[in-house]
Amino acid sequence: MSESGRSIIATFLSCLACAATAGELRLDNGAVLPGELVSISGKTLVWKADKIGDVSVSKSDVVTLHTSSKIPVELAPHEAARPDCLVAVEDRQWSVACETPLSRPVIVADLQSVPAATRSSGKITTSLDIDRGASPSEDFDLDLDARWLRPTHRHKIDVSIDYETSDGETTDDDSDANYQYDYLRDHGWYWFGRFRYYRDKFEALNEVYAVGGGLGRDFTPIEDLTMSLQGGPVEMYYYYDDRDPELEPGAAMQWTAAWQTPWRGIALSHSGDLGWVFSIDDGYLFQSKTGLTFPLYQGLVAEVRLDYKRAGLSALDGKKYDMEWVLGLGYTW
Repeated sequence: MSESGRSIIATFLSCLACAATAGELRLDNGAVLPGELVSISGKTLVWKADKIGDVSVSKSDVVTLHTSSKIPVELAPHEAARPDCLVAVEDRQWSVACETPLSRPVIVADLQSVPAATRSSGKITTSLDIDRGASPSEDFDLDLDARWLRPTHRHKIDVSIDYETSDGETTDDDSDANYQYDYLRDHGWYWFGRFRYYRDKFEALNEVYAVGGGLGRDFTPIEDLTMSLQGGPVEMYYYYDDRDPELEPGAAMQWTAAWQTPWRGIALSHSGDLGWVFSIDDGYLFQSKTGLTFPLYQGLVAEVRLDYKRAGLSALDGKKYDMEWVLGLGYTW
């Protein structure tokens, strides 16, 4: 066969391959994969590449995507997936068109980290320090953080216990338990109701029962970083400085940030809580926890955390703040 004949046949076969493949995926490393889109999840997509098969690709690596496959897509957090949607990417700008008419135009420029409609997650860590020397002491810390997500609402539980004895006497005895119900809205907004029990026998404000609510919002500014901010009024029933208990209004705000770093599965977290009673001068309480979590095996983790607490009212020893480093073991799910 002549050279020109072989060239014509090669061109013809290339055209047949192009016709057989309607989709193309281009990544930021220069790779081009003919094929079709199979599915999209929170951080990745599955692409059925010609002659290779299914390939999992991080959405942050996608530069362009063209496909004729129609798949279910979640257009917003906590909303049911819409069937038969056509996804496209041009210069990292995501767009989607669904056969079901939309009540509002949607440009999915950030199809990042959309949570599943139903899931649960949590972490429990504990540390125990026992000293049987000249001054016997015991220090016990327990922290639980759990979330149950449903299509329209969410449950949150946070529990923290810190108990310490030295020479047979209690030197630290505090606990903080929270239950929160979130009613989820569009674009990360939510209404919440919250119940809290707080106790610290060595503070002037030594026990509080609080019920409140308000407005909050979840953010995902970049992939693998989630943030939340909320606040609202609170009604508090509290014991203050050995006086008779009182019922007074107040307010509270909370914030959280969690970053799943790209280094060996290490996670960085921070949470803060600021509450105050209107009727007490300097009647505020600020708490924060900042830590690193290191994966060990399966769901087992190690955690290094800095706990900080500051009150406007002096504690029994005259201090207004407390700072503690915690090294613990735990489990995540």
